[in-house]
Amino acid sequence: MATLLPFIYLLVGILIGKRQLNVKTFSSLVLTKIVIPLIIIWNISLHLEEMVWVITLTMVSMLAIFACRHWMGKDAIRSLCFCYLNIGWLGLPIAHALLGDEAARFVLAAYIGSSIVGNSIGANYLKKEAFSVLKILSSPPVIALLIGCLLIPVGDDIEVFGYHVYVVSKFLMSFLGMMILGIWLYETSFKKSDVLAYTKSYVFRIVILSTVVLVVFCISYTSNSEVVYQQLPWLFLICLLPPAANIIVLETSYLGTGTSAARISVETMASIVVIVAYGIVVHSLNL
Repeated sequence: MATLLPFIYLLVGILIGKRQLNVKTFSSLVLTKIVIPLIIIWNISLHLEEMVWVITLTMVSMLAIFACRHWMGKDAIRSLCFCYLNIGWLGLPIAHALLGDEAARFVLAAYIGSSIVGNSIGANYLKKEAFSVLKILSSPPVIALLIGCLLIPVGDDIEVFGYHVYVVSKFLMSFLGMMILGIWLYETSFKKSDVLAYTKSYVFRIVILSTVVLVVFCISYTSNSEVVYQQLPWLFLICLLPPAANIIVLETSYLGTGTSAARISVETMASIVVIVAYGIVVHSLNL
């Protein structure tokens, strides 16, 4: 059931789009300024030690991929779609359903790292302003990371008194994010050429990311380390994810457009098919 919820929220967004209710901008602000920072604060204050290496690796990898892709073509939206994946709103419930709680914790850490980079670096480029370290440090995800670190000594109190706030924030993160995607889906027209082009882009990204994972695995294997081997199921799952629906949130907030909706929609549909096949393979191998 948890795996189906994001798609139910997507349907709600499509229905809202039919009603022509103008809620995209407000919902985007709530997500970027309140909900996502609260999710980051909660998890950093309680689970930083076990998550820090995944967060760091995700951030470094995203920055490297974004820089390479942006160097190839100065299009911030395309660059974000290539490196900023739907780890939180789609990957997390699927990881929990397919791979269990432990894998879901690591996927959550990857989401935090990707959220920090995607929301801060991405917003900076979408604004088309000169790169500013100060603006990056003052962005909501980075401030949330710093607040979470400061609250580590009182993590037990955060867990007790902030639990219900966290539960509501998790729901809003999935609901509002997929709802906004659904609204844009209703408002976006598709061309056959777009479907083919975006599907090719999705397959190309899978090849690139999977190759990186395999290289890291080989290095780990030759050094007699089993760490990467134990993490392969969720690492490959992340490789199969589509671009983050939050890219639409960022584009809506900073540009007032939704050009990424078609790409994200096509790749999401392709991803669903591939992930279903991946789930069958995972269960058949008992990973």
